[in-house]
Amino acid sequence: MSFITDAAKYYAAKPHQDAAWEYLWTSVDGYTQDCFIDAYRDAPEPPEGLITLEVFEQLTGYSTSLFTQQEVDDCNRLLKETQFDTCIVSTRMLLANILHETCNLKYMKEIASGVAYNNRSDLGNGPTDGPTYKGAGVLQLTGKYNYSRFCNDIGDPRVMEGVDYVSDTYPFMSAKTWIIENNLLHIAQTEGFDAVCRRINGGWNGYDDRLAKYQICKRAIH
Repeated sequence: MSFITDAAKYYAAKPHQDAAWEYLWTSVDGYTQDCFIDAYRDAPEPPEGLITLEVFEQLTGYSTSLFTQQEVDDCNRLLKETQFDTCIVSTRMLLANILHETCNLKYMKEIASGVAYNNRSDLGNGPTDGPTYKGAGVLQLTGKYNYSRFCNDIGDPRVMEGVDYVSDTYPFMSAKTWIIENNLLHIAQTEGFDAVCRRINGGWNGYDDRLAKYQICKRAIH
């Protein structure tokens, strides 16, 4: 059946292909036709969204086995809910910066203990809240106050369990509120890559790496 499967890969319903496909289809026996139909009936639906496991592999150089479909879905959800999915160029800018901030999606939570955030009233933290609500996700959601805002937005009370739950469950979506409140999509569309880097970083730290990752994103995200 491989020859008819191979032919189907290149069939695009163009006029010059119709007659050839009809000839090929009628030339095979009924058993082959049934096998072909069953194979395509049972084939999984293609994933929704710009990002797939394969795109993660292209972006990071790490095997798809190191990522989960949940992470892919969470990334696509972030792009959709921030409307970045409407502009591929802007998506590349955002993900280039995310790749830099997370060392190619390796670190989804802050490496430091978080003790330095204890008693930070500006973050809504009490005497022992720092480690629980240290930076989580691709843009480091930090502080009990910001966690509570995200909790209300996402409608999941378990967010208040802290950094481990958020970094595992919402590694990308945890950045949603910050992205929207900082008008990051508008900045990307009107001011460009450098302005996105500056808004996320507050300066030019790691600019060369961000730029290199932007080139990778241009090749991987279509």
